[in-house]
Amino acid sequence: MFKKAILLATLTVLPAALFGQTAIDRPVAIVKLTQMDVISEKKLAYNVSLYEQQTGRELTKEEKEQVLETLINQMLVFQAAKRDNVTVSDEQILRVGMSQLMQQIGRQITETQYKQIIQDQTGMEYDVYKEEIRKQLILEKYVTEKKRDFIMRTSTPTNEEVQTFFDQNEEQFINPEMVKISHIFFATKGLNPAQKEEKKNLAEQILQKLNSGSATFAQMVRENSEDKNSVVRDGDLGSYLDKSEQNIAVFGRSFITDIFNMQVNSEIKLLESTQGFHIVKVTQHLKKTFLELDDPVNPVQTQTVREYIRNYLGMQKQQQAFQLAAKDVVQELAEEAEIQRFPDNIE
Repeated sequence: MFKKAILLATLTVLPAALFGQTAIDRPVAIVKLTQMDVISEKKLAYNVSLYEQQTGRELTKEEKEQVLETLINQMLVFQAAKRDNVTVSDEQILRVGMSQLMQQIGRQITETQYKQIIQDQTGMEYDVYKEEIRKQLILEKYVTEKKRDFIMRTSTPTNEEVQTFFDQNEEQFINPEMVKISHIFFATKGLNPAQKEEKKNLAEQILQKLNSGSATFAQMVRENSEDKNSVVRDGDLGSYLDKSEQNIAVFGRSFITDIFNMQVNSEIKLLESTQGFHIVKVTQHLKKTFLELDDPVNPVQTQTVREYIRNYLGMQKQQQAFQLAAKDVVQELAEEAEIQRFPDNIE
């Protein structure tokens, strides 16, 4: 199991000074393709310690030798990329990093926020972190450029593979029961009891106008709602709500329960959530649905289940193809290079 993990880590750039010695100590390997790079005993020991932290145990000598091979492979590809002028700009590094982080945290962030998060999470200054990411992206770019045709050819799922995946996971492709609401919102977070009561009184007055027919819902949204994002849609929240724990955490269980018990388009209620008061009407109520291959993944997307599966399998196959391509590249470079290993210096 460990051997497989090490082999697949051929091009993983660890957060350490992987390309150059920081102290004079015994070499465990010397790599020369376009220049001489030395992997020192201390450098290997540092990287071994990272793997030991991940596995929760000490590595055997054989496993330490596998870590050494990973470092040798990285050096070979990095030297070749430098020789062939494969570069990555600061803008590319920033764009890739911010995109990955925003996917992880599920929200938009500014460049300043991104750099602060990186510093908080890694303990590195952004400029130091940036150079580590540059190395990783250069290595990935070099392999991709050298083996692009192979990667593209072997990473496209067939129709049969898509159908098989769907058949084996059919029960997972479900749209849960969902509702869509429009609301007039009055925020109460941070308010004292008197201020909160004032907001409630205002909401009750507006609800009376709506029930008497003296004002329209859209009019009251534009004049009173504090949810500025939905004002332009006449109060439409924009997304569907289901009974997930995530929505319960945002709005509170009673609010979610209440909106699922409302009649579609025929009643308007004043409800309280953890965010504030809402004058709510339910505009759609969708029952739980088992999806077919050509159904949309959810009501607000055009992507079908078939397209979703194809993209998912494509990413998996692309990762596998990249690993095979990386091994081929390393093997080709190793035949050109001079590599000396000193196994007696591995403790």
